[in-house]
Amino acid sequence: MLYGYNLGSQGLVHWDRFALDNHNSVILGRSGAGKSYLAKLELLRSLYRGIEIHVIDPEDEYARLTQAVGGTYVHLGAEQVRLNPFDLPLHTRPDGRRTAPRDAVIRRALFLHTVIGVLLGSTLTPTERAVLDRAITATYQRAGITTDPRTWTRPAPLLADLAAVLEQSKNRTAQDLATRLDPYVRGAFSGLFDGPTTSRPEGHLVAFSLRDLADELKPIGTLLTLDAVWRRVSNPALRRPGLVVVDEAWLLMQEPAGAEFLFRMAKSFRKRWAGLTVATQDSADVLGSDLGKAIVANAATQILLRQAPQAIDEITSTFNLSDGERQFLLSADRGQGLLSTGTQRVAFEAIASPTEHRLVTTDPAELAAMAESSAVAEGEEPYLDLDHAEATGSFADHHSDQIDLDIA
Repeated sequence: MLYGYNLGSQGLVHWDRFALDNHNSVILGRSGAGKSYLAKLELLRSLYRGIEIHVIDPEDEYARLTQAVGGTYVHLGAEQVRLNPFDLPLHTRPDGRRTAPRDAVIRRALFLHTVIGVLLGSTLTPTERAVLDRAITATYQRAGITTDPRTWTRPAPLLADLAAVLEQSKNRTAQDLATRLDPYVRGAFSGLFDGPTTSRPEGHLVAFSLRDLADELKPIGTLLTLDAVWRRVSNPALRRPGLVVVDEAWLLMQEPAGAEFLFRMAKSFRKRWAGLTVATQDSADVLGSDLGKAIVANAATQILLRQAPQAIDEITSTFNLSDGERQFLLSADRGQGLLSTGTQRVAFEAIASPTEHRLVTTDPAELAAMAESSAVAEGEEPYLDLDHAEATGSFADHHSDQIDLDIA
């Protein structure tokens, strides 16, 4: 795949991450260095090759691209969009029959420990894990789901069911866990979990938007989305390469349980003919922990864009940069960086065709100009006529971020 041109020789830089046993990559760079631009460019060119792609998009930056290529865009945090962490990992074969791993219930119970750890923002103590494990088993049993595979197609319980089991326990630790889970069961953050999973999108490109989620829900939103993607990637009936892009991965890596889950995915993707792309502007969250460094070490393709002065020392040490490479990363222009693939390293600049650029750019001035020219081309005014409100009816627009409170 074309990444750009070589800044040293002006030749083209091509690289095929799927030619290696390890298909993972990391993209590290300061804000404005061009991480999302490069990730979207690679995504678009991967679609040309028939690779199935899933994206975790924190800021709706992939919406235009997804729409342009006929992909599916899922807005977490929107009304009636839910992900139930209790869903068992069931797969549907081409003949319509459903299959599951032999240890599906055990796997789900272990994943729910990760879910609760991320929700509570702390590492569970051994006592809490023991109490939680018994409560999870009891919650599934109340829903009629046991270790008997014949029960696995029954409707899965919800987070509220687990909270009820914990509340009804006479154990003080269980009751404390129930209290800490209350905001996600009855409170302001319950919308994502208060019903069965509403959507299991499939297709050549599926993007999950986190923008509408409260900041407190973005780590768990990232985790549940990755879990949904893993179900797809691990489906034995799927026979095509896959790519999973986690933009602004620091959202998940702030939590130890989330970082551990991401690391397990990075290790497992190779066996599933899939690659993980981790892109983040906060190098400290990635390189500041052993798990973060392990994720970087488990990526055969490493891309370093412009770095902040306060991060360059850690970057230099981790990637064993020369003085010249260090200085280059401090002064690189937008879209310039180092592509490292084991023993090979090259300075490059990303290049895009005009059509590709229009789909992947996030420059606010360019986006505004494109929106205005599009409205004019369609014979519409690029602005809303406020004086004409009554004649045109409601300002309500289901595609808009704003709601007219006077009319509502």
